[in-house]
Amino acid sequence: MNKPETFLGNLISRCQARPGRVIFPEGDDPRVLEAADKLLNWNAVSEIILISASDSAGTPTKDTRQKIISKSSIDLIKLTVEVFESAQKKKNKTVDAATVKSIAGIPLYQAGALLAYGSGDCVIAGCVATTGDVIRAALSTIGLAPDVKTVSGSFIMERTNDKKSELYIYADCGVVIEPTIEQLVDIGISSCETYQKITGQKPVVAFLSFSTKGSADHPAAHKMRLAADLFRQRAPGIDSDGEMQFDAAYVSDVGRRKAPNSKVPGQANCFIFPDLDAGNIAYKITQRLAGFGAYGPILQGLAKPYSDLSRGASADDIAVSALINIIRSR
Repeated sequence: MNKPETFLGNLISRCQARPGRVIFPEGDDPRVLEAADKLLNWNAVSEIILISASDSAGTPTKDTRQKIISKSSIDLIKLTVEVFESAQKKKNKTVDAATVKSIAGIPLYQAGALLAYGSGDCVIAGCVATTGDVIRAALSTIGLAPDVKTVSGSFIMERTNDKKSELYIYADCGVVIEPTIEQLVDIGISSCETYQKITGQKPVVAFLSFSTKGSADHPAAHKMRLAADLFRQRAPGIDSDGEMQFDAAYVSDVGRRKAPNSKVPGQANCFIFPDLDAGNIAYKITQRLAGFGAYGPILQGLAKPYSDLSRGASADDIAVSALINIIRSR
């Protein structure tokens, strides 16, 4: 029996079949340049835009699919001003001229402007900039997705054996420290969209807790139960439940005992954690102790894929993030 195709192999194949356009605002970083070479060698991209601090940007590159733009480009600065001011106007906000001038020269905002204008399919940033800076630039240019008010961060978790490749999504693992009930629902909605687009599989959602269906009487458990109830109202076509302990969501026999009327036990693939402590710890334990592949962070809730990286990201991490977000852009 042939081993199932890995998650990474599947991403590469899908992007080769339909290459995308990637924008890198940190275009001078050696890891970004190495990642760009990988994407070109995989034939996974139709165009790469590197925003550079160098005034020599714009010179021909070794591959015609790769373009270098200087952050000092008059045209790029003008576009950034237009996109930023338009975004602020939609929010009924005004910004002084000095602030607009300063922002227009920042590559993170320039990349967002190019994305908003349609010059690329996704932006990958954060191997130099902080998550906060990445999110602020994205919100100030492309804004939030319709009907979502929360930016969140997820990870795709993969385990491959001789029989099958298992794919799950964990959220929120990187952005919202103590989400409200409404934010948990937004995180769930965004995670389902991410999971379905990236894996092609039907999402089944579990809102996790230390309690299953009222086994503990505590405000923290009530919060996850209410989030699950509100999620069902907003997404009635998606199988979901909560509050649930992880074993009840993941193991059929356990779930049938603890939640006998639920469709989720043994089927859950989208796990929504009560807070950032739980989500971040869980994905790292799953990665380091259980040996799962962890792909992310994936920024969710934005109008277009503008995704974050760990500042310790390798060239491989950056290239994989690009593949994921090319697929998310479709």
